[in-house]
Amino acid sequence: MRRFVAVCASIVVIWTSASASADTVTIGASKDASIYAGTVNNSNGAGPGMFAGTDTGPNRIRSLIDFDIAGSGIPSGATITNVQLMLGLGMVPGGSAPSPETIDLRRLTADWGEGTTGSGSSGIGGTGAGFPANAGDATWNARMFPGTLWTTAGGDFSPTVSASLSVGNTINTYYTWASTTALVADVQGWLNNPSSNFGWELVNEDETSARTFRAFYTREAPGASAAFRPQLQITYTAAVPEPSSLLLTALGACMAFIVPRRQRRKA
Repeated sequence: MRRFVAVCASIVVIWTSASASADTVTIGASKDASIYAGTVNNSNGAGPGMFAGTDTGPNRIRSLIDFDIAGSGIPSGATITNVQLMLGLGMVPGGSAPSPETIDLRRLTADWGEGTTGSGSSGIGGTGAGFPANAGDATWNARMFPGTLWTTAGGDFSPTVSASLSVGNTINTYYTWASTTALVADVQGWLNNPSSNFGWELVNEDETSARTFRAFYTREAPGASAAFRPQLQITYTAAVPEPSSLLLTALGACMAFIVPRRQRRKA
């Protein structure tokens, strides 16, 4: 009797623990681009670098990045528990070592185009002003050039900062925006409602001083720099599935055996 009860209990424990296990996936960006306040009709959708900060103007530069959460393999109904964004730093302003710059992630609220501008560039240098936009590219004024405009020039994004990171000047290394409640909520929302997934905008908190930019490798980064392309690491717990017919049959057999035995003992 005790052995049979133990077997029944083991069935329940194995099913429950397997159902509640956490898994982690790491995915690359589905699109990324830079937009330029100094050259509002320029874009950089397929170049090797994306910028956040200012140039010598100082003119503001921001970047857009998106990840395909629905196509990541995370099952529908899963609960997101941890999110980390990893970007490889490819370039900082020249001259003396610049001070760290704080770069925020802001959830975008409108769709945008990536395009092919900058696709002929082999390195980040020389791409800091972008390239003349093609139809459908994201620019400072347009989320899809030339006719589909942002509501606010420079990008439509949430007023809430999803995550912030102080980025130094160590080239060819990953900088990681650690998980926050807001980052988790962003990804959970995109999993539950894929049509709302427009990604994040990278905004440097210092858009006033000259030469504050940080340039990160894009998903198109070639050669050795490809090792530092954007990555999003997501940890999730799958929804507990409905018990299978086989499991229900096994548990039913357990109860059919145990209950009569207990009733006979009481009698």
